[in-house]
Amino acid sequence: MTLARFVHEPLDTEIQAIAGHYVLTREVRLPWNDRELLYLVGHAIFDTSCCGMGGCGYAIVPGYVLRWKHGEDGRGRPVSEVEAVGDEEDRRQLVAHIKREESLPQVQFL
Repeated sequence: MTLARFVHEPLDTEIQAIAGHYVLTREVRLPWNDRELLYLVGHAIFDTSCCGMGGCGYAIVPGYVLRWKHGEDGRGRPVSEVEAVGDEEDRRQLVAHIKREESLPQVQFL
């Protein structure tokens, strides 16, 4: 079991990156196998890259929620405790479910 501290970034805020920017638009708490899974939905725009322009939608899965927003980090952002999804079959099923529900091309696990 891999436990992690997850810092919640503000939603709907552009975050600049080297090739453009990305935005996290939603946090989803999904009931899954008698547990609660946290995933985030966002999109990225590549508009300052030397290789051209583009964009994509994605989901990021921090893991199963153990303690929801139980504290804050040094910058005042909420912190949750999560457990990484380690089981490969669970990962495969979650990727299929999230892609289908969110109409997204990619799902990444933290």
